[in-house]
Amino acid sequence: MDLTLFFRNEVKPAMGCTEPGAVAYAAATAARLLQGKVQRLEMDLSLGMFKNGRDVGIPGSGGLRGSRLAAAMGALAGNPEKGLMALEGLPPDIAQEASHMVQTGKVNERVVDNVPPVYAGITVYAEDGAATAVISGRHDRISRITHNGSLLFEAEALTDLEPVLPDYLLELKKMGFEDIWELASRIDEATEKYLLEGAAMNMALARRGLEMGWGIGVGQSIAAHSSGDLGALVRCMTGAAADMRMAGEPYPAMSSAGSGNQGITATVPLAVVAEARGISPRALAEALALSHLITGYLKAYAGSLSAICGCAVSAGVGASAGLVRLAGGTALQAERASATLLASLMGMICDGAKNACCLKVAVAAGEAYDAGCMGLDDKGVQHPAGVVSPRLSVSARALGRISKALSAADKTMVSIMLEQEEHAADAP
Repeated sequence: MDLTLFFRNEVKPAMGCTEPGAVAYAAATAARLLQGKVQRLEMDLSLGMFKNGRDVGIPGSGGLRGSRLAAAMGALAGNPEKGLMALEGLPPDIAQEASHMVQTGKVNERVVDNVPPVYAGITVYAEDGAATAVISGRHDRISRITHNGSLLFEAEALTDLEPVLPDYLLELKKMGFEDIWELASRIDEATEKYLLEGAAMNMALARRGLEMGWGIGVGQSIAAHSSGDLGALVRCMTGAAADMRMAGEPYPAMSSAGSGNQGITATVPLAVVAEARGISPRALAEALALSHLITGYLKAYAGSLSAICGCAVSAGVGASAGLVRLAGGTALQAERASATLLASLMGMICDGAKNACCLKVAVAAGEAYDAGCMGLDDKGVQHPAGVVSPRLSVSARALGRISKALSAADKTMVSIMLEQEEHAADAP
């Protein structure tokens, strides 16, 4: 398996929530083809993209929210060369101009069927015509570009509306836990450095989140009322990093498997414990590698966007296994910790990206720490427990089946979200 390719593609910086980031990237890509002033935007989104971008804070907007705003900002001034960080460094007046476009009905979004789970087609209209950029399959995969009706670019079509899994993920899906454990020991010096830089990036978010109490203040509040033990520190630091990201603050997070919150969950617990216990950089890097590999492994089964919270079920499992490795445990103990985490959080739903995601991230981090401790004590789930198996490969297949079975729940959640919006608009 090409580890360098895996980590460069699956672990990368992202500005703000990944779904609005992808929308902004597509809008910026389309707008670059136009010379005149942007007049309006039309957005076609998959159900999951719509759900995950509806209520989340947008970087550089001063606390404003939603994919429509992100698309407008991307079209007005985004830099497509920065990919998912297309909104980095925009002046404050762009957010106000974009907000005016949204408020005056110049940015419309609709949910479309029969598209991949990750799908955003953004059409930008300007004085000199129109251009469309489509993202599909992956958040940073531009699959189609048109300008004034002329096709400029089209990627290979997806099969059966399912994401195109790269060869390294197809190979990873076939592995057992011990194989993945062994992979983590094979990272080279360049990858070690890259993983440590990613953990440092997310720890910087955590420290700033604790200082300022962004969003709903999950991290800061846990810190203020906790007993100060290491498990509580893991929870508050991880929650604080997510506080920053979900509030839309303009600082990048190192993502994992397409999500910044997954990247935070997969890395911050390990970095906190390593710092507290004086663990070597190499040992931390191998633990981080394992955490990211397990996160990618489970997301390959569950799907990039689903009704199940990937921060809890995928990155939480990765963190639990990584914590065992960090403490000098065995592959068997780490796999047991993974099963324990799944038994605890398998049913956590994803009801879209928003400030309250910080609660789920903090819970996942705390449960990962506890599951790791139980694994090191040779306790926790060691026999089949409901849908969870002590063998991660068996649980991963179960997760994939459950994720598909819950796909209808996404429609119900979006319906409820829209009802909530209507009630809020009717409130005095």
